[in-house]
Amino acid sequence: MWRQWRDVLAGQGSHAATIDAKRLTAHALGLSDLDLAVREREPVDAQAVARVDVLMRRRLTGESVARIIGEREFYGLHFTLNAATLEPRPETELLVDRAIAALPPGGSLLDLGTGTGCIPISVLANRPDATAVAVDLSAEALEAARRNAERHGVGKRIALLQGSWFEPLTGEGLFHLIVSNPPYIVSAVIPTLSAEVREFDPVLALDGGPDGLAPYRVIAAEAPQHLAPGGELLLEIGYDQGEAVTAILARHGWHDIAVHKDLGGLDRVVSAHHL
Repeated sequence: MWRQWRDVLAGQGSHAATIDAKRLTAHALGLSDLDLAVREREPVDAQAVARVDVLMRRRLTGESVARIIGEREFYGLHFTLNAATLEPRPETELLVDRAIAALPPGGSLLDLGTGTGCIPISVLANRPDATAVAVDLSAEALEAARRNAERHGVGKRIALLQGSWFEPLTGEGLFHLIVSNPPYIVSAVIPTLSAEVREFDPVLALDGGPDGLAPYRVIAAEAPQHLAPGGELLLEIGYDQGEAVTAILARHGWHDIAVHKDLGGLDRVVSAHHL
């Protein structure tokens, strides 16, 4: 059955038709990938066929496999998605790598715009001595983050706060590390993005303002008052934003500013310290 849908997806221009058809068929039938391979010639009833059809037709609209299934793998963990969250993407793993290395023993982390919670949860899963606070404007996104934190056994070490950037912080104290993968797409560019992004990703998590840099200005200005002495700031950026974000940070007194490249050789993370 999945082979028929593979051909349909391929006919629509999908470059991952085989993988997508297998994953969605296995999900609809409640099978593992191995089970699907072993049992693919077994007959299925009409209800099972209908379940597969529904998922495949969603894929044909441009909705990603991860959104259809409702979860995405990131840093070796599986994260629940909902309509208010972006899908965690592999390039963000560089930010997690650097965060794990930057946190001192018993360190505390602040994540701004947490979405699924993939960044702080991945850090906490690898640093059992650490704690985190995660902030997001969306209550729906925070619900996904809460479910993910509980799923990966770090719920007691992360506080989830709703609000804009630093606004909900009250008595949390200073953090050893502040991280963010903020919205950084130029507003006017959003309508030109692929249907998978434009139609299904939350605009709130994409739109970085007229020049894509609005969140960086807020973070650069306000982060110092929440950062412990010697603490570090780590920001994910668009591939062409390294110079602009570096300049914003420098204007606000940050030093030791460095731009780090992802595995694709693109600028992806900016690190900095503040006096």
